[in-house]
Amino acid sequence: MSLFFLKGGTGSELIVARVTGLLNNGVIQTCGEFFADGSVLELVRAHAQPPEVKLLHWNGKVLEVAAYVAGGGVKYAPAPIEQNLKKVLRLPTRVAPPETTEQLFTAVHGLLTHHLGQLESCITPLVCAVFVSWMSPVLQFAPIVYIFAPAGSPGNLTLRLLDLVCRRSIHLVGLRRGDVARLPMGLRPTLLLQEPDLRPEMQMILQSSTHRGARIMSSHGLLEFYGPKVIISHKLSGGVAPQNEAIRAALIPVTGQLPTLDKKMAEEIAEDFQARFLGHFLRNAGNAQSAKFDASQFTLPIQDIAQTLGAALMGDSDVQKRILPMLGVQDEEIRADRARAGDAVVVEASLSFIHQGGWTKVRSGTIAERVGAIFKGRGCDLRPSAECVGRALKRLRVPSGRIGSAGNGIEFTVPTCQLIHALAVSYGVRAMPGAVRSGCKYCHGLGLTVAEPTS
Repeated sequence: MSLFFLKGGTGSELIVARVTGLLNNGVIQTCGEFFADGSVLELVRAHAQPPEVKLLHWNGKVLEVAAYVAGGGVKYAPAPIEQNLKKVLRLPTRVAPPETTEQLFTAVHGLLTHHLGQLESCITPLVCAVFVSWMSPVLQFAPIVYIFAPAGSPGNLTLRLLDLVCRRSIHLVGLRRGDVARLPMGLRPTLLLQEPDLRPEMQMILQSSTHRGARIMSSHGLLEFYGPKVIISHKLSGGVAPQNEAIRAALIPVTGQLPTLDKKMAEEIAEDFQARFLGHFLRNAGNAQSAKFDASQFTLPIQDIAQTLGAALMGDSDVQKRILPMLGVQDEEIRADRARAGDAVVVEASLSFIHQGGWTKVRSGTIAERVGAIFKGRGCDLRPSAECVGRALKRLRVPSGRIGSAGNGIEFTVPTCQLIHALAVSYGVRAMPGAVRSGCKYCHGLGLTVAEPTS
């Protein structure tokens, strides 16, 4: 099989990744297609003995399930699936009747709450993981969901439930770097990774896999590792899936007895939710690509996650708002970390000179002095040199250089002031006192306002 990427376009051109192979008889083997006109091809499992994999074709009005689907002068057939994988791969057998996003969100939220006995702060990220897994074929970003499962918490049960309701889930234990190239990524699966190898090289691969386009070498050539992933571990996340690429959740130990989940009940849950989520995907995939979700209150990394979740929860603003408290916690953590980070403080110091007024230029040494004062005010005895500040400005791409006989520094041109304000938004500097100034045209241009004092 070959890997193709055709983005945008009109007519029958694909607007998301597809994995296909062209046979001698002119039939294209596929694991799923999403066309520019909104029509969809999806794998389903037909009720037969042994069960057969067939193609479902949805044109926005009519459903067709068959071994072959013809359209636009082309004939499609399901791509072959390795026999061992076919035995464990869960595919929908039908499409459920229409329901609202809120109804589906509430249903899966109730299912997980009932069986896991966890807090809202944990259940909501898990529900979001399920929605992202189903909408991932039309998303450009698939954040990793990292679940901390300490001793006594229902980690295995959590994975079992996610395996029942996620799209094309594959549960893997102890995934290592050498295993990645052998994964069936052509299926666009949801990977449920239990205690994977999280050494630095693997961390880099995982974090790059949240976006389309990043590839790794394999014996068959280049392999794209993009797709939804849930990592569950008894260890704290540490460096894995950095804060800007992951949704985090923490299970809590359970002292009482959880409800029994036997094989019959599990199959009923899978049958029900696979059909319901397939319906959600078919009816909302086209609109999800153009979904607009206001995430401007967050720092730039969390904005990406918020916009992705907003697209996955397409069609219900009330449900979309339920993700805000969850992301707000992570956003505040990022702001706090960045407030302590050197580059963020250089941005804050540079911003303070703009808001102070009267400065058209400022030396790197003068910025360094203010950076040191900011650190001192936060209990850190750090006194960076002018050279350190200069290197930070280069990393931040803030124009700097000779400013006359005074040495190196910044000249506060309009573009430079605009850039420093934009960096302040990205680094969360606006959360600090004085970072947003009433009457500042640059703050106003970015839509930043001074919070009114509360009584």
